[in-house]
Amino acid sequence: MRWVSVLSVLIFVVIVGCGGGDGGSSGACTTPGSIIQCSSGAICSNISGDGNQCRQLCTSQADCPANQNCNGIANTNLKSCQP
Repeated sequence: MRWVSVLSVLIFVVIVGCGGGDGGSSGACTTPGSIIQCSSGAICSNISGDGNQCRQLCTSQADCPANQNCNGIANTNLKSCQP
């Protein structure tokens, strides 16, 4: 029975760890414009020189950190915070 507890903790750590520390707005993804591969509130964005990454969705510049801009994502009507 103890192995079930250990396994449960391990699964929890893997799931939480894969979410990233910034609300899911970082991490590799494969399909720009997809929200399926990213955490809630993030979208897969293809940024020149940075590849496909999950980025925070935004509607205006105020939604983004000071070092990022709210820019459109190719072939969508959505925007993400981008460096």
